[in-house]
Amino acid sequence: MKQFFDLLIALTVFITAFPAVILLYHLYKKNENNFEKKYPRLIKISTTILFLSAILILYGSFVEPKLLITNYYEIDLPNINQPIKIVFIADYQAGKYKQTIWGEKVADRIISLKPDMVLLGGDLVDNESYEPEEFDYLEPLRKLTKLYPTYAVPGNHEYGVSCYKGIYEKCHYNGNVNEEAKQILTDTGIKYLMNGLEKITINNSSFYLFGGDEYWAQKLDFENLNKRTENIPTLALIHNPSFILDNYPNLDLVLSGHTHGGQIRLPFVGPVGRVDTLLPAKYYQGLQDLNNNKGKILITSGVGETGVRARLFNPPEVVFLTIK
Repeated sequence: MKQFFDLLIALTVFITAFPAVILLYHLYKKNENNFEKKYPRLIKISTTILFLSAILILYGSFVEPKLLITNYYEIDLPNINQPIKIVFIADYQAGKYKQTIWGEKVADRIISLKPDMVLLGGDLVDNESYEPEEFDYLEPLRKLTKLYPTYAVPGNHEYGVSCYKGIYEKCHYNGNVNEEAKQILTDTGIKYLMNGLEKITINNSSFYLFGGDEYWAQKLDFENLNKRTENIPTLALIHNPSFILDNYPNLDLVLSGHTHGGQIRLPFVGPVGRVDTLLPAKYYQGLQDLNNNKGKILITSGVGETGVRARLFNPPEVVFLTIK
């Protein structure tokens, strides 16, 4: 599949750049009374657009996916006495595009930020087709668990499920590797939450951490939230923001991934790669308010890609979140 998409990229570059070369050749060819000579301005504009398109395709395919930016957020939550620094990533997508070298880059960036804890928001493996070595590419995460409390939740790729038109239409199932992911991540030192609720105390401040199971797999269940007994905020780690399309309880802050920000984002258009046709575009990236004053949700663009090797105006990101 990787070879197929790379071939598709090469073909797209060819069909944009090659016509531009032909047009310029005829424009500057001597002693020819041709179309290009009659309309030189049009030809120059057309070839410029074609060459820019080829450059953008190459940049979006081979340059931007290898960038890694850090986006910073500060969010006030009730009853937090001292700030807590959290690094949040999602959509690691270990597989055909993101392997051990990329994992080392992500882990080193996280360590450089010196957080108090690390949260991994699902889709740690790509699981497009079962490839056991994908789990080997997660080995750099072990460096994090030696330094920080690290929590993770499943994503739809762990369950091998895709519901492009929502969970109430026919979904595509690819192969469930969630139990294997849970075992490997637990052995790495990561606490793997599937609708689990934990009370976290850091820097003399406490909050509940709810790690939600995967919405598309119809495993997400908020029942454990009824066990909350203290007046402290609730931070929820839920891979798929499409849960907002159904009923859900009040949550002070939700951290989600899944959308990859659309992978390709165009000015005035927004996300091009829509993973769920029902999810409004504003919930593809950034900090948003949940409906009916139920809290806030922060959606990361993730650190990996799936499907095509492509990002444009939307580089991989690490989120550095300070709650205070």
